[in-house]
Amino acid sequence: MSENKQKQQLERQQVEAKILGASEHSITPDQLSKAANIVINTLQEAGYEAYAVGGCVRDLIVGKRPKDFDVSTDASPEQVCGLFKMARTVGRRFRIAHVKIDREIIEVATFRAAADKDTLAGQMVENTEGMLTRDNVYGTRAEDALRRDFTVNALYYDPVSSLLLDDVGGLDDIDAKFLRSIGPVKQRFREDPVRMLRVIRFSAKLGFEMEPEAMRMIEELGAMLNNVPPARMFDEVLKLFHGGAALATFVMLRKYALFKYLFPFTDHCLDDDEPGLPEKAMANTDKRVNEGKPVIPAFLFACMLWEPVRDDAEKIITSGTPANRAWKIAIDDTLRDQCQYVAIPRRLAETIMDIWDLQMRLARRQPKEIKSLMGHRRFRAAYDFLLLRSELSEVDRDIVDWWTEIQQREADQQLEMVQTLKQEREEDGEFPDDNIGNRIDGPDRNTSGNTSANRTRQNKNKSRGRGRGQRGSQAGGQNNGQGNGQGQAKGSGQSRRRKRPGKRGASAPNDTTAQTREGRGRTRGPGKRSGGGRTRKTRGANPASS
Repeated sequence: MSENKQKQQLERQQVEAKILGASEHSITPDQLSKAANIVINTLQEAGYEAYAVGGCVRDLIVGKRPKDFDVSTDASPEQVCGLFKMARTVGRRFRIAHVKIDREIIEVATFRAAADKDTLAGQMVENTEGMLTRDNVYGTRAEDALRRDFTVNALYYDPVSSLLLDDVGGLDDIDAKFLRSIGPVKQRFREDPVRMLRVIRFSAKLGFEMEPEAMRMIEELGAMLNNVPPARMFDEVLKLFHGGAALATFVMLRKYALFKYLFPFTDHCLDDDEPGLPEKAMANTDKRVNEGKPVIPAFLFACMLWEPVRDDAEKIITSGTPANRAWKIAIDDTLRDQCQYVAIPRRLAETIMDIWDLQMRLARRQPKEIKSLMGHRRFRAAYDFLLLRSELSEVDRDIVDWWTEIQQREADQQLEMVQTLKQEREEDGEFPDDNIGNRIDGPDRNTSGNTSANRTRQNKNKSRGRGRGQRGSQAGGQNNGQGNGQGQAKGSGQSRRRKRPGKRGASAPNDTTAQTREGRGRTRGPGKRSGGGRTRKTRGANPASS
């Protein structure tokens, strides 16, 4: 689109600006959170403009309950922080203020200036791909509206005066259930590639139709998501799949070939004709969210990454590697490589591996372990995971039914069930408790950093001839690791050296470039299967968990 046409479009949008009074819309001040009202009132009392803005206003108009509230103001981030005791500035690309009221955090953003490159030369910073890397130039509310992504997200509500402001025709597009970009679609997506994920999320969540140009630009610019920091991608993934429309979002991400930029190794494992664990997990997550039940990100990630881990482990076992060692390698590699696309925080990684570890232990049903397993803090998540796997015939249904039943029994009945299980094992000539330590060793719990303490423990292990990674607990199992993807897996007399990933670029993750995994002669990636494993391309620099 030419500059003249762009200018005409922006002028048209401004001409169509609307100001609606309290009687002309359905939003009331009490629909905002207490914290949002406090922030807006405080800013206005100090002489600043302040409005609820964006998705919270849109959701209130369509009758949905907002998950959070954002505020837009003409006060600078420093001025905002000066008004509140519990406030701090965050961000570099877009500097904003986070204000904490009780337990709620309100994101307060300063009005952005119009995207006029002539007047803002040297102040707005773009990379070679056209992506904004810094944009801290402030303007008016009307200019700020034109800098937002979609018209339905450019609505401003003032709870003090009860006025609803629409500068770009967002109300009309809400009525039409249409997602329209503000300004040229290509420019908006290049400025911030995450907007491609956002338009998918809004379309799935709201049931709105995307404008045709957005669909075309997603196909053309999708690879730019490789330039987005993995830590930011983690936040976007949570928004994508924890909004109550995870399955619909997943389907659209696959349809428009964006899922591969989030979970490339999972994408490689998916079968278009047969629903897998990710689809089951999405449906389960939607059910819990819509019922008002809590969901944990670790469960979703565990489901997403299970198939790549399982496939890798099976292939490594086929090559002659012992099962415990194979699972350890597969888990370490998958978590590390995934962190190059979507960061996995340490706390999350440990929970993921707890869930995976418990899969093996729940399937074994060692009588001596039953009590400790049921008391494990991740037992319920692991049980739900096992249930989903049984629906895919990965686990004997009798095992799942047994665990379902024992949870419904009283303590004395539970003990009776365990004793019956033990007797059945003994009658069959099995002595499970004698082999209780024969578990699948997971990745190292203490490999999140190369601290001197870690090195000392590793050296002690080497001197004792153990040839295994450090374990942070005695739980054992498939995944006893911290799981930030940085630790080195160590096995019986075999060291593994990893190549440092190359510089991350904008190329699509299904390119043929791959990183060779030394020590087992396989390559991994979302491309074609080769030999004993997948050809896995690493995205960029050594991933660090947030």
